[in-house]
Amino acid sequence: MKLLKVTTSASEPTLKQGRFFFTTPLKKPRRLDLISYRAILPDKGLALLTHRLCGLPGDTIEIKAGVLYVNGQDTDSQLQLKHVYKINRKDSGSLIYDKTQAYTIPPYTDTLYISLEDKYVQTNQLSCERYTLPAGLRDETIYLVYKKNWNRDNFGPIRVPSGRYFVLGDNRGQSIDSLNLGFIEQSKYVGTVLWKK
Repeated sequence: MKLLKVTTSASEPTLKQGRFFFTTPLKKPRRLDLISYRAILPDKGLALLTHRLCGLPGDTIEIKAGVLYVNGQDTDSQLQLKHVYKINRKDSGSLIYDKTQAYTIPPYTDTLYISLEDKYVQTNQLSCERYTLPAGLRDETIYLVYKKNWNRDNFGPIRVPSGRYFVLGDNRGQSIDSLNLGFIEQSKYVGTVLWKK
């Protein structure tokens, strides 16, 4: 069993930066568990990452208009997630959000794109719109891995190969996961998250 500290926003809101969690290899991972695994990141080298196990060997993965489907079933409806939302800059003053997870797209500087918890948006009935990339708009990183014109919001369908996992961060717009890294070899599995503080 390992005690780890959350160092990125990739699995927010479930695992918040600065908090601690236990992970253990003694529990067999199941679909939708949070798991830790080793991966090589292009800019950092070997890293220990923790993401949601969304696809087991043989599962069919598809993301349509920003919603994850596993074997044809909407899986996102079971999770607490963060997505990118579009909001008018003048309406952003009262929002609680991480400024490092906000950006503009020139020349449209009056619109902010912010990673927000879906629950926060719904509870506060915020005047904003979920931002999803259009189908057919190619993400170059995803293309390099899968050789398909896919992006984070329109991906697949694709079957998870034998001996591999498909993982996603709960903070969908701020995560480097299987969309960018490809399928995760089961041999790289470190443990399943049992407890978080």
